[in-house]
Amino acid sequence: MICRFAYDRAVRYRMFVTDLDGTLLDRKGEVSQRNLDAIRRLQESGVEVVPATGRALREFGHILDDINHAGHAIAAGGALIHDARDGSVALRRDLGEIRMRAITRIIGEHEQLAQLLQDHTKAGVDYLMVGSQPFDPATAWWLEKLPVAYRRLAHIDEHQDEDHTVRIGAVACERVLTSIVDRIHREFEGEIAAQYWSAVTAEAATGSPTQLLEVFAARVNKWTAIEALCDLNDLDPQSVAVVGDGLNDLEMMRHAHLSIAMANADPRIAQHAKARAGHHDADGFADAAELVLRINRGQTTL
Repeated sequence: MICRFAYDRAVRYRMFVTDLDGTLLDRKGEVSQRNLDAIRRLQESGVEVVPATGRALREFGHILDDINHAGHAIAAGGALIHDARDGSVALRRDLGEIRMRAITRIIGEHEQLAQLLQDHTKAGVDYLMVGSQPFDPATAWWLEKLPVAYRRLAHIDEHQDEDHTVRIGAVACERVLTSIVDRIHREFEGEIAAQYWSAVTAEAATGSPTQLLEVFAARVNKWTAIEALCDLNDLDPQSVAVVGDGLNDLEMMRHAHLSIAMANADPRIAQHAKARAGHHDADGFADAAELVLRINRGQTTL
């Protein structure tokens, strides 16, 4: 089911896409009152606010409730687009079963637990956890914190059901993940997108300086999801503004007509931004929203 938004053709930026962790959310994972008020002002002015996150839907559904979101939401780093009203999937981009099984085996050969993110509307669970390794502290904390469902498999050959994998992940130290990514790139050059960075939980929550690996099909990212969403809604991508802070925001920072980096953004992201906002612990999202509103009112230009 496609939820079409009634756009005001006189508005310069009609869609504002926001990352969650490190952007809309503070370090406690909450949306401040000032940020909530900013969302309302955007919506009242004719701008659709679209969350875009690496999380699965059930990992951020409570946030959609907090902001009373009833439009689309980009999940799993751009692999899924959901209708937030009922959780249905408007777009899904799978890894493909052959690649899924091979990449899962590579992660297992490096003695790491492979975390296969599923389209839960089809699979019935959010993750397949493949391997006999125990959960690392960051994964254990995440699974305890959020209402996600998972199924454990000792080996990928045990997975005999129809495949619904949209992303494969692993949590480990940087040295191990570098070796895994190098091998994946050698064996699947041009077929996949793989990157890793500090896990959301990281040292602040678990005391463990972990790194998070994410592997998608080629060209799966937040920007290509935005383009698909624009196509679904007959909207020019040039009328989209974005705000973010992390490496999975890179493509939307590069391509959006107006890209805003948070004060806490990774320098590799900030260098592509056309504007800067405040820190995510100081209502920086609201700063970014106010910039979009001023541009739309003709009160400022970049």
